[in-house]
Amino acid sequence: MPFAELLKRHRGRSGLTQQQLADFATLSVRAIRDLESGRVRRPRRESVGLLADALRLGAPERLQLHAAGGSPADHRPALCELPAPPAPPGALVGREAELQVLLDQVTVHGHRLVSVVGISGIGKTHLVLEAAEVLRARGWRVGWHSSAGDPLSCGGPPAADPGSGGPPARATEVTDDLAAAIGERHQLLVIDGDDAPGPGRVDVGALLRRCPGLRVVVTGLAPRHLPGERVLPLTAMAVPQEAREYDYARLSEVASVALFLSHMRRSRPGFRLREDNAHAVVRLCRWLDGVPRALEYAAGWCLVYSPELLLARAGRDSRLLSSPTGCACQNLLRSLARSVDAVGERYRQVLAEVADRPSWTAADIDHLVPDPAAALHALVIHGLVRPAGAHLPEQFTALQLVRLLYVEDRPAGGGPGR
Repeated sequence: MPFAELLKRHRGRSGLTQQQLADFATLSVRAIRDLESGRVRRPRRESVGLLADALRLGAPERLQLHAAGGSPADHRPALCELPAPPAPPGALVGREAELQVLLDQVTVHGHRLVSVVGISGIGKTHLVLEAAEVLRARGWRVGWHSSAGDPLSCGGPPAADPGSGGPPARATEVTDDLAAAIGERHQLLVIDGDDAPGPGRVDVGALLRRCPGLRVVVTGLAPRHLPGERVLPLTAMAVPQEAREYDYARLSEVASVALFLSHMRRSRPGFRLREDNAHAVVRLCRWLDGVPRALEYAAGWCLVYSPELLLARAGRDSRLLSSPTGCACQNLLRSLARSVDAVGERYRQVLAEVADRPSWTAADIDHLVPDPAAALHALVIHGLVRPAGAHLPEQFTALQLVRLLYVEDRPAGGGPGR
């Protein structure tokens, strides 16, 4: 059956006028008239998908409509075929409060879009995987879409599909496929690492409009600034205060120390905090700002260097900010540069100005920008700046990794003095 006749038949069964079908499919009424009159015999695949969604066609009718339009068979997965989230990579350490906030945003408050934002390596993927695991255990149907390749890899850029042989999928095609898979069913979709510019990005706003029962949790370097979006900024983990003596039991409960020890014990099961290593572990955690991936890398290098020797090399050898396993992941400083690039130019100028200062307030930058509070808010949301500590109210400081990023091309100074 010709496409024009098939479309008119489906529209007649649905009881829609041409104008109504055009509105639901986000097409022009003129396009509907051209399709039904036969003036357009080979419609675009994306247009056919929009029409099928608007007409609420089942899988067989959808395939028939695509075939009549001369477009390739639509291989969109059914809801049950949406990939499930992979299992979290081990226990979630030190993020219990953030996990509860995320779960409450989705379940208690019912927000349809929650963006978990922060720098690369801060633990966004691990957090959303843990949340997905909890919700699946409660009976939620959770789908998974990753634009970042393997979510359990070290964070390198996604590899191109060697077998695709064609251009990357456009945002409309990716969004169409997801919308077709989800339909109007109540569903949580986790979108991981979807902040690369260009074709493959999901149009989350369109997806939420087309799937009224859908809730989305998305990870990225920055908020999307969509209506109704709730932002959960994932900041660096708590770090210990330096002291002359430590209560080792209490020290091991500090989030960054607990995570560092958990990684250490994977390769050195007998490692314990003692008088001869506690100060080095504390200073490493502070030097690395409690950034989870930095702590993981440091623990890996401790197969070669003791914590004391690693600390001595920390300010001089940027290779220690890469994985010691030799995988093709990104160096943390190069990853961090993407987060810096994601903020506005005038805010980057503020960051460059304050990066080397031990601490500062919003008032200290009012000569740099007309809106110092907005600049500070943006830098905190992007995870590049953190509160200086409870002992310094209203004081902020740049991450040590940010400082290293700004000085990596200069002659090395000394080791960490923080």
